[in-house]
Amino acid sequence: MHILVTNDDGVWAPGIYALQAALRTLPDVRLTIVAPAENQSAVGHRKTLHNPMRIDPVTLNGGVEAFACSGSPADAIALALMGFVKEPVDLVVSGINQGPNLAQDITYSGTVTAAMEAVLYGIPAIAFLIDSWQEPIFDIAAKFARQFVPFVMSRELPELTLLNVNVPVGEIKGVQVTRQGRRRYHDELVERIDPGGRPYYWIGGEAPTGDTDEVGTDVWAVAQGCLSITPIRLDMTAHRFLESMQSWPIDQWTFSS
Repeated sequence: MHILVTNDDGVWAPGIYALQAALRTLPDVRLTIVAPAENQSAVGHRKTLHNPMRIDPVTLNGGVEAFACSGSPADAIALALMGFVKEPVDLVVSGINQGPNLAQDITYSGTVTAAMEAVLYGIPAIAFLIDSWQEPIFDIAAKFARQFVPFVMSRELPELTLLNVNVPVGEIKGVQVTRQGRRRYHDELVERIDPGGRPYYWIGGEAPTGDTDEVGTDVWAVAQGCLSITPIRLDMTAHRFLESMQSWPIDQWTFSS
């Protein structure tokens, strides 16, 4: 089994090192690491089309060979699957990310969108994340990944579907298969003036929260101290609303002047 490992925190991040170290102990597994050269957190599904990119070999701790991509997480996966990695890839694993990606976070997350890029190429993918931004401890998530990856590979994920795994910090009280919940964002615009007198801006504010009372969601599960596994399908159609839209009088609208 050939596993392609990536992340969005950068090729030098401790999370990707912990992930590859755990997966490397699996029997009959070969790993290739292609990840951003620098931290690319919250870049979303950015794709570089109008600028050249480079991929350079690097050596991580313990002599682990990897490749640093000058582009985004999605770029790293695209370049790898389009031919930079010569051997066919069976699975893409992204992470372990410092910080959770719950509910609508997945639209921002470079970690999750790297997995999205993989499934667009027909390769199954899993994203691993921990619910902490400070002093992250990756060992629990890494140990779970070592068990979970071969389990997933013994099955077949549906087309255009990835798995988003969020791991709480501390004692794990269980594992929940969940749906996406609802995030609450508390972003604030911070304006400053540069020495030339021109304004510049930061997006500040407090960390996002979520609806922790809605049972069965990823936000709820992690708040309960449970590991959350959410299947994400790249079909963003609002199917229920689509049905109600069938009653709209669209056949009455004209486009003539």
